[in-house]
Amino acid sequence: MNEVSAPDLLDELLELSPRERFHAVATVVARVWETPTVLLGEIPPTQAITAVAVIAAGLPGAYGKSWLDHRLARAALPGVSGELAGRALCALDVIVGRDRESVPLELHVSDGDAAQALLDDLRDVLMDGIRRAW
Repeated sequence: MNEVSAPDLLDELLELSPRERFHAVATVVARVWETPTVLLGEIPPTQAITAVAVIAAGLPGAYGKSWLDHRLARAALPGVSGELAGRALCALDVIVGRDRESVPLELHVSDGDAAQALLDDLRDVLMDGIRRAW
């Protein structure tokens, strides 16, 4: 799969029905969590992070966050369960190397500090979503 930009991925998700979008996003985070090596070829890191962001955007804690632009807000999954937020958190931990099953990735970003802040913020929103569900 070619590396596609996050905005293009969001546009593709918006072309799907809400049910298809949910299935696509849930499948990506489950695959990353269950089989981290998919990040080395089958599922590009950009796609995995976008799936995590779409889930996080559907949680109350995302409201007012700088990364929640109009495109992501439209693609957000409504009514994200604690279980799905948990799977997204596990996938995020794999992507950023916090999980023991993580694979070595080289994410090339122009602003490493901003990228780290985004990843940390996504983690916080997902953690809050899990807490609210229980």
